[in-house]
Amino acid sequence: MDSDKDDLAILCRDMTKAEVDRIHRLLHEWGTGPEDSFFPIQFALLTRAQLRAAASVPRAVTDSRKWLEQHLAEYRRQTQSLVNDFNQTFQTGTRDFAATTSLHAKTVEKAASQMQAQFDDAKYVARQIKTLMDSAASRWEDISASTAAQCKQLEQVSDDLQNRFAWRVILEMAIWFSLALGIGLLFGHYVWTR
Repeated sequence: MDSDKDDLAILCRDMTKAEVDRIHRLLHEWGTGPEDSFFPIQFALLTRAQLRAAASVPRAVTDSRKWLEQHLAEYRRQTQSLVNDFNQTFQTGTRDFAATTSLHAKTVEKAASQMQAQFDDAKYVARQIKTLMDSAASRWEDISASTAAQCKQLEQVSDDLQNRFAWRVILEMAIWFSLALGIGLLFGHYVWTR
């Protein structure tokens, strides 16, 4: 079986008989060309141009492959350089971060020890203040008890003085009254007898 006819049969499978005949005629005219024409020469030139183009394809593919390999190598080199730079930057950053973290930890530890020392001092001062306040409270209670006792004693002395003063006033008044009465009687007797 002829493979061209098979290909043509596949192409013309769903066509009507008129369309199939038309395709056959077109292919025949294409293959032989019009009479008194240079079609076979044109066909040969066209075929030769196609063959040259087809022959240049492997070279173009090879050149493209070389170009692509060069660019890929350059991209790999640049990528490796970027990765190395990134790695170096990352390591430097990590080293700096570790140093900063270590310094920060030392600073925090120093501040914590200073705060602990201040807390210990504050506890000592608080204990001293508590001792002084307890002593002052004890003295206050003693002073308060002493003051209360002295107040009672002063009240008693005041009551005694008031009682004495009252009796003294009463006695002085009685004396003055008796004296006035005596002078009045003497004056009345003198006036009466005269």
